[in-house]
Amino acid sequence: MAVALSLACLVSTPTVASAVLSPPSSISPAGYDSYDQQQAFDRQGDALFTWVREDHTYPRYRYVQIKSRSYRGTWGTTTTVSPYGQDPRAPKVALDDDGDAIVVWHAYDGVDYHAYARRVSRYGTPGPLVELSAPGLTVHGTNVAIDPDGDAVITWIEWDEDVAVRPMMRRYSSSGSLAPAVVLASTPAHAETPAVAYDREGDAVLAWANDNVVQARTLSADGTLGELRTVSAPLSPIDRHFTAKVTVDRDGDALVTWRHWTAADQSDQIWGRWLSREGTVGEVRQLTPSAHTDPVNYSVAGDLDGDMLLTWDLFGTGHLYSVTISRTKAVGEPVLLSSFGRMHSVRLDDDGDGIVVWQGQGIDGSVSSIAARRVNQSGTFGATEVVVPNGTTPTVAVTPGGRAAVAWQRRFQVDLQVQASVDPYVTGQTTRS
Repeated sequence: MAVALSLACLVSTPTVASAVLSPPSSISPAGYDSYDQQQAFDRQGDALFTWVREDHTYPRYRYVQIKSRSYRGTWGTTTTVSPYGQDPRAPKVALDDDGDAIVVWHAYDGVDYHAYARRVSRYGTPGPLVELSAPGLTVHGTNVAIDPDGDAVITWIEWDEDVAVRPMMRRYSSSGSLAPAVVLASTPAHAETPAVAYDREGDAVLAWANDNVVQARTLSADGTLGELRTVSAPLSPIDRHFTAKVTVDRDGDALVTWRHWTAADQSDQIWGRWLSREGTVGEVRQLTPSAHTDPVNYSVAGDLDGDMLLTWDLFGTGHLYSVTISRTKAVGEPVLLSSFGRMHSVRLDDDGDGIVVWQGQGIDGSVSSIAARRVNQSGTFGATEVVVPNGTTPTVAVTPGGRAAVAWQRRFQVDLQVQASVDPYVTGQTTRS
């Protein structure tokens, strides 16, 4: 995706390969409200979906549930992975190359707030429930990444007795062994949940916003943590940084991105800084145009070679934009993807083909719709596809070969259900390592 995009892409007629998504189907059980869906693929194209299911009646018990889908389109059964009596929130899921998965969430168990994890085999069998955090603390938020062989890193934040909010991580090996929990940084003490991503060799990069700085650390495959790095620039002591994310190429070179609020003009921008596999910090770059002073959400994805696509929407107009970031650190011209696009996500496959999904304006009296645009590795976008005319909060995953799985929430007369559409399997599809 090294070719810079321009606004001319919008008036041309691009040629972009576009599979036909399957008809929408409800994947969560009827009779409940289901939400907070996430999904992920393995290297073969098998997928696992997860969400929170909530009872309609008091005390409105919540459970984390999962459902698999084979690369040929066969759906598995709905399985509950969280125990009775918890109040789970915001599950995340990651799959290794062979389809073994890990599902994580945070929950109140009636006494404490904890981070939890559960492995799920490629055959859909859940392993034992693992409590990751210590008792007596308040835990919020979880993230997870898994390497090709199934070793995982789970992150969260926890409040201690001094009301300090510290970024935490814990390694969870494919054999089921747990390393001790690690405090990633002691100061400042107002951290957000760390983002984490693996390269193809099993090395990882973690990054998080922590009050007025953005911090990062490398993590080698043998479990060695690199030096704590500050990746945000010391431009002003009263500037603020939020929502750090990390994107890693096949060799472990990373781009850390975040929202940067500037005190001088009260504006927001998306900034970034490169971090090499050896832990060397590169230059700080403003990635969004100076005229875009009010981005609300942003998403970023990269391919194995390190070419990336960044998307963001603006608070005032709702306009959704994208920009390419090449492996050589060249930032392209912004492209207007939609005149209205909220709650968006971008995902790319191994070669840089991908999809952007978003919550669009309502159609035929609906509150909102789900829309998407495909993009190829040269940076050319296809036409807007209406995935479904009625839905909210879309999520997306792509296979290494470019097949997409889009999921969203839809309110029916009684239930809030999770629905999904998936690209069909194509014989002979190949992937890179």
